[in-house]
Amino acid sequence: MKNNSVIYLAFKYLSGRKVRGLSPTHYLSLAGISLGVMALICVSSVMNGFRYDIRNRIVGTFSEIRLSNNDGTTIANYPQLVKQLEAKGFNASPVVRNELLLKRGFVVVPSLSFGIDLPLQQQVSGTLLKPDVKGDDVMQGLVAGNLSNAEFREGGIALGAGLAGKLGAYLGDDIQVLSPMFSVPTAFGMIPKVRYLKVLAIFTAGMPEYDQSYSYIPFSEACFFASGRNAADYIEIKTPSFTHSQRYLNKLRNLLPKHQLEDWSSFDSSLYAAVRFEKFIMFVIMLFMFIIASFNLTGNLLKAITQKKRELGLLKALGLSDRDLQRLFMIQSLILCSLGIIIGLGTGSALMLLQEITGLVKLGMGDTGAITLPVKMMLMDYLLITVVAYLITVLSILVPLKRIGKINAVELIRRTA
Repeated sequence: MKNNSVIYLAFKYLSGRKVRGLSPTHYLSLAGISLGVMALICVSSVMNGFRYDIRNRIVGTFSEIRLSNNDGTTIANYPQLVKQLEAKGFNASPVVRNELLLKRGFVVVPSLSFGIDLPLQQQVSGTLLKPDVKGDDVMQGLVAGNLSNAEFREGGIALGAGLAGKLGAYLGDDIQVLSPMFSVPTAFGMIPKVRYLKVLAIFTAGMPEYDQSYSYIPFSEACFFASGRNAADYIEIKTPSFTHSQRYLNKLRNLLPKHQLEDWSSFDSSLYAAVRFEKFIMFVIMLFMFIIASFNLTGNLLKAITQKKRELGLLKALGLSDRDLQRLFMIQSLILCSLGIIIGLGTGSALMLLQEITGLVKLGMGDTGAITLPVKMMLMDYLLITVVAYLITVLSILVPLKRIGKINAVELIRRTA
């Protein structure tokens, strides 16, 4: 009976003199909680979207897993390793990485050049395939030209869109490729290694910094610039299912214990770490907004307890304990918090769904043009925000609840009398 009376009084204090709804004093608290929750879910969803978008761009440019030797040496037995990986259901491509100079006319531009086996590379990366177009957003792939294995192996080169712009290069142009090291002895002294390659394709990796420096050349040409050795620097691996790439990574580590295996997050670790850190910082900043809203709830409860001292004293005289009265205001606060969470999560989810469906908000991405603001809602964020909201609400009402214990029922009744 006593429990029912406490719950009844909690709803009564929320509605005030109204038959239904909340009293005007509680609407500001409810609005603050709702806005705080909405801001948290929106920020978390957008930062999740950025993280997944960057993940897709990194994986689309490189691969999901990279294999190299533990001691940092080149991989001479790469054909056997590629066949071994393919037998286990993986796609694999050996890569030779060189830092070269590209020259056209009087323009010289540095490039991070990847020596590849074209058919194998196209199985692990979408950069050298036709672009994947979603709406108005060109994600990754060839923006000009076509790549055939025979023509590419004879002396072709694929340039990033930004790199081609710096060189002023077009399809069919001959590019002079030079090693920055002077290692070829001649009668006139040491000169760099030089090759002339034909521009067969221009691609976009979806990342401006990649487009401005990356190029692809035949595996044999890359070996020529790498001291003539026929060995790969590493092997890029694509798993059967990207959503389970971590599981496949662990499987490969057991299969190839003598080799170093890294997942996609380490390929551009500074960029990925920056996005994760930014999500944490933005979440903390938005959390302060929610804490400010909880101050309003604390002030309202202190005001209510002060105004209703005589009523609370009378309730004590009728047999309600301090614990019962504390439960009364606790229930009242949790009801407000629950309503705020429902409204905030509902409104935030609606806004994120609207952005996901319509793509109203666009962002500039340098040379790659504008992209739709990425959004990804995750269940873990909803659970975390709900738990944090309830925790802050409980902490914010501890001070007002202590005031209840200081109410002297006998003294208040005497004053009233």
